[in-house]
Amino acid sequence: MGLPYRRWIRENLLREEPGPILSESILQRIWFESLFRNPLKTLSGELITLRQPGFWNHRAGPDFLHASFLAGDGSVITGDVEIHRHSSDWDAHRHSSNPAYRNVVLHVFWQADPAISDTPSIQIRPIALEHQLAAPLTELISLFHATPGEIAGGEKPGRCHQILLALSSDQLREVLEEAGWHRLRQRRVLATARISAHGFEQAVWVALAEGLGFSENREPFASLARAVPIADLLQLPTRLDRESLLYGVAGLLPDPTRTKCSPRALPLLKELWSRWWPHRETWSDRVLPHSCWRMGSTRPNNSPLRRMAALSFFSDPPTWQGWIDSVRRGESDNFLNTLKSASHSFWDQHAGWDGRILSSPSRLVGLDRATALLFQVLAPLTELPEDELDRRMKGWPPGGDAGLLRSASVRLLSVPFPPPDVRSHLAREGLLQIYKDFCRAKPCGDCSMPEFLNNR
Repeated sequence: MGLPYRRWIRENLLREEPGPILSESILQRIWFESLFRNPLKTLSGELITLRQPGFWNHRAGPDFLHASFLAGDGSVITGDVEIHRHSSDWDAHRHSSNPAYRNVVLHVFWQADPAISDTPSIQIRPIALEHQLAAPLTELISLFHATPGEIAGGEKPGRCHQILLALSSDQLREVLEEAGWHRLRQRRVLATARISAHGFEQAVWVALAEGLGFSENREPFASLARAVPIADLLQLPTRLDRESLLYGVAGLLPDPTRTKCSPRALPLLKELWSRWWPHRETWSDRVLPHSCWRMGSTRPNNSPLRRMAALSFFSDPPTWQGWIDSVRRGESDNFLNTLKSASHSFWDQHAGWDGRILSSPSRLVGLDRATALLFQVLAPLTELPEDELDRRMKGWPPGGDAGLLRSASVRLLSVPFPPPDVRSHLAREGLLQIYKDFCRAKPCGDCSMPEFLNNR
């Protein structure tokens, strides 16, 4: 952990980022994560309690759709949210004359700018985030400045692969594990901010949901976990009550009287619908639009319906209490065993409400996904000190080689998976971090990674 990877990133990569450091995309991430104090104070001094930050709109129009909050008088307000760097950007972008913005109820920005009217409409509440964050802005900028998307494929070895492969196994492992520690510390910054904003158990709940969502449905799963907090689920008396609430708020519980459904699925669907029906109005402002889910592009085993069954499994109070304690204490064996034990009488063998039967019964959480959650959930959120966490991580299984790791390995090492002698869990994560920080930040010819390696 002695290599200056973190310092190199701050001194070279971050300073090369074009445009203003505090971009709207960073503010959007902060809003999506709800990394601010709640209730929020508007410019007029009204305290509002956010119930749902809205669903991130990646198309034209307001940044977040269908948000909801409790106004100062106790009424529930629903509508859209627009995010800017300055309050005057509303007028500068001419949103008042654009009908796409007529349902905006919250105008959120970093600072109030008196140059132009701060209140575009009396129905729109203005909120400045400058003094209401749950973590220092500098840490969040470092965390969010270059969030990656999925890579389509077609990777080829980059300029630095020969330098990396010329290193001894010990040197290569040291480089990768230092980058892995940088990645883990970034995750711990986010975890600390989430704990500050929402509490320890809710922070773990959101991280678990994100991990179960994979890359395809990471965002809607995170939205669902915020819309249905774990504290609310733990108060419900039965498994079916918890399942009905999760599937209902997810917008993935069809009406059995209007939807063609397999006879195998119908009894469960009817039971869940009968429990969801009386509570639909109470939760209506938090229900996710069906369009936010990616259903057809995932393998049957990874269907979000099956992953939601796994999420519901963890909302059982005794299961949750034992598992959350394993996160807090950094106990990887119990953490993994609980994940691998997640099961459901219907979803173990099915991938959809249409009754499609899997080729063979399948775990709701496979071994590779459970192992990945060690780094996504346990490592950032455990209360273990770094030196003890480092010691325990050396005994963790490394996991699989699918997806982004394969692209990173081809680009940096010219092979489709890391060599066995550098396949520690931390080294894998370091490979992904280098790929994010360097390979995806700029063209290979402009990359400073070779300079870093030559100067280390």
